[in-house]
Amino acid sequence: MKYVGDKEENVEYRKRPGAYAIIVNKNDDKIGIVKKIIDEGVENFYLGGGIEAGETKLEALKREMIEEAGYSIKNIKEFEEVGQFIFTEDHGYIEVIASVYIAEFDKKVAEPIEKDHTVLWVKPEEYASKMFREWQRYIMEKFIENGKVVK
Repeated sequence: MKYVGDKEENVEYRKRPGAYAIIVNKNDDKIGIVKKIIDEGVENFYLGGGIEAGETKLEALKREMIEEAGYSIKNIKEFEEVGQFIFTEDHGYIEVIASVYIAEFDKKVAEPIEKDHTVLWVKPEEYASKMFREWQRYIMEKFIENGKVVK
């Protein structure tokens, strides 16, 4: 697993494993990401989130897709695992361990729970530098570098 960014010394980080997806659209070269408007501007990130106790990575991924977008997913393929040590207002000092997949939306199964999340269809090359976290920018660069294909 690749780590990006720096780790502060003398800080205890709590592990926070998560499952995330780059949502591809087979009909064009765009991918689905989340746009969240905050007081300071906009945050762009991948659909997904933390793995809850007792969940597998795929269970968490599927749950998060429904919560954030209202869709089930299909054609799920492992892509990359990346870590980053960060501080967040919500969770404090955490060690993000992100398992990233590539998937497609399947069926609309519910209304999204997280109303402040909007799915945005973007060209990866235009958003690589606009992703919120360093690990997310790293993943987007790897996705572009791999020719947007899962090996």
